[in-house]
Amino acid sequence: MAEKIKTNDYGECVYSEDAVIDLLYQNPDLDISKLYTDSINYNKALQELEIELPKLPELQNRTQDIKEFDQSNYDQWYMPESYTKIDIKKYLLDKCSTQEEQDRVLGEYKLYEQKNFIKVLQFLIYFVDTLRQNNIVWGVGRGSSVSSFCLFLIGVHKINPLQYNLDYREFLR
Repeated sequence: MAEKIKTNDYGECVYSEDAVIDLLYQNPDLDISKLYTDSINYNKALQELEIELPKLPELQNRTQDIKEFDQSNYDQWYMPESYTKIDIKKYLLDKCSTQEEQDRVLGEYKLYEQKNFIKVLQFLIYFVDTLRQNNIVWGVGRGSSVSSFCLFLIGVHKINPLQYNLDYREFLR
């Protein structure tokens, strides 16, 4: 099924017609009004056969470029004000106990800053705190994110990349 679903540059899932049909077979009551497809054959067939079933929405042509789109969504994140005021660099450095850890934080922090991801780190602190407060369990870590010592200190994952000599530049490229 995954090969029948693609993600476009805006992060929207674009389903093949086969994927939509498979989903409808699995769940005939599925609301397909939010499933974007890259083909118009399904809607065309419904019209030609005069069948009254929900149509698939057409994928919007966006006028914003990717950076503008990301920024407009980025600005709409919900996060309590107390988290927006966290000095991330200080927060992370305060969690370090060795010079090696501090050096790693400073190196990673520089890249997070260059990529304008400081708000992401603030949000992740809020997110992890919310998981903890609600006794929600999350995984030990996955993918290249486990190479980030900053994410380890925040609690996003439980794998210490320094222990395994993991290179964070792969994650933050």
